[in-house]
Parts: sequence; C-alpha cells; structure tokens
Amino acid sequence: MRRYVLPRDGNFYKANLHCHSTCSDGRLTPKELKGIYKARGYSILAISDHNVLIDHSDLDDSEFVTLTSCEINVNKDSPKGHPTIPCYHINFYAEDQHNDVIPCFDPVYLKDYQKGLGECQKYVGESGYTRDYGRINEMIAEFTRHGFIATVNHPTWSQQTLDDYRTLEGVFAMEIYNNGCYLEGYDEFNAHILDGMLRMGKRIFCVATDDDHNKYPLDSPSCDSFGGFVMIKAHELTHASVISALRSGDFYASTGPEIKELYIEGDVLHIKTSDAVRISVTSDHRRACTAYPPAEQGEFDQADIDISKLRASEYIRVTVTDKFGKYAWSQPIWKDN
Repeated sequence: MRRYVLPRDGNFYKANLHCHSTCSDGRLTPKELKGIYKARGYSILAISDHNVLIDHSDLDDSEFVTLTSCEINVNKDSPKGHPTIPCYHINFYAEDQHNDVIPCFDPVYLKDYQKGLGECQKYVGESGYTRDYGRINEMIAEFTRHGFIATVNHPTWSQQTLDDYRTLEGVFAMEIYNNGCYLEGYDEFNAHILDGMLRMGKRIFCVATDDDHNKYPLDSPSCDSFGGFVMIKAHELTHASVISALRSGDFYASTGPEIKELYIEGDVLHIKTSDAVRISVTSDHRRACTAYPPAEQGEFDQADIDISKLRASEYIRVTVTDKFGKYAWSQPIWKDN
C-alpha cells in the first residue's frame, strides 16, 4: 500500500511565507511585491510585516493569494535588544484572511517601524500587552486561540541555542533556510536545529523563506528575493485551502530543486525530482540512505530508495541536492502517521 508523503491529488503552488513591505521596514509596497513575485511564477505571498497585521486580500486575483500574516519579535533584554542577546521572531498566519486585529499587541514594539506605517497604522489592533521572552509560549497560545498558526524564524540570526527552543511549544514549523539572513552573512541553513527539535519529540514542519526587504535591485547578487520558497500542494488556490495544506504539512521547502512526487511503498521510498545529484534520507538514528545518479549521467530525476534499515526510526526526512548546491527538503515523515 502506498503512503503518499506529498498528496497525490491537487496542484503545486509556489509561495514565499516571509517578506516585508513599506508597511514596516521593506523598500517595496505590497502591490510592488505582488508584481515581482507573480512575474517569477509565485502564486502565494505572506507579507509578514513587523508587529502589524494587515489584510492584503485586495491584491488577490484568480492566480495569486496573499496570506494575512505578521512577524512578532520578543527580545530577551529590552525592545531594542542587543546584538549578542537572543530574540524570538515568530511569523503568525491568520486562518481567517480578513482577521486584521493583532493579539498581544505591545505598542513599545511598534515605534521602530512607525515611520513606514502610514495608512497601515489603522490595523494595529488591541494594545496593552507586555511581551516577555520567558513567556513566549503564552503569547503563541494566545495567538493560536485567536486563530493563527506560527513558525519560528531564523534561529541562527536570532542567536538562539538549544536552551531557547527546547521548551518552545505551539509552532507548526521552523525556518530551515532564510535567504535574507544567509545573504547578510549568516549560516542560516538550520537542518541541525530542525533535527534537534524533532529528536526532542516536537512535531514540526520546515519552511524556506526569503525574509526579503529589497534594499538592493532585483538584478543585484545581494537581492534577497526569490531564494527560499515552499511548494504547497492544495486542491485550489484560496486562503483557506493554503492554510489547510500548511497545517497538514502538504508542502516542501526549497532553495531550487523540485520534489514532484514522493511516496513510500513497503520498504521503498519513491521520489521524482527536478535534476539532482544526490537524494538522501536521514532519520533520528545514526543511519541514512542515499541515492546518486549513475556516473555516466551526472544527474538523475527519480529514485527508488530502500529504507528498510530505517524501519525503527521515529521519523525520516528527505533532502534533494542539485549541481548548483541548492537543496529541497521534505517534511518529516513520522513512523506512526
């Protein structure tokens, strides 16, 4: 019997789940962001401005959907923080696209972005909440109660260690790659952090994002757009369908390669991809399985991998590597699901 890791039915939609506009510290307007992403084949964009929640559904059309979202930061020492002090940056995505009232609004965290807000100021919502680094789970729970799902952003840039995320609860995903932070100079490939959290029993997915602010032209090597994305498998291109697919893990993360098909039948993992040079299956054990193309080919686009030696693992996950050194990551595949 086949167990489909990516749904057999539905369509793939390309998404950037983390970016910033002129409503906080980005250089492009929401309309301009839609224009550049739609032109590059994206169908979904989360304009997750800092500490403000804005419904951008006026930008939607039959080929493009915006997710109502925001990025909330909580610094360990003070709202301004310090470069060597850890912080949490959490992206929240509203299940109801028209929910534009932000829970846990702390006005202290808004002032740094006041200049760029303009008419977006009206979306600030309730005030009076004091954010506390040590009570991050309470804040996530409050957002969840108001109909949001959450991801942990750029743990490397955030100066976080195991002590910061071992007790973290209530998030559905974490950033395995953040393009903006990587281009800034950080090693924001976070597979080791994902595995650390998974081995602690946390049931989370992974996303790759841009976190773009567009301070550089689109043709610049420093342009932070179009570097990290997710491919979401959904039945239709609607806000509700996309949120449902994210909740279910019906997507993969990538910096380039495609995963076109992925299922397990017996002890064999079958995968179809874009051109790749390596496909690995890792687990919570010190065991892995890897497929390479025949030497005379150099690349391949499908593999049947015997995973029988991983049968005892609590989870496995797949990483695809192409000749440019770019990656695609499947979601964790848990033994009991």
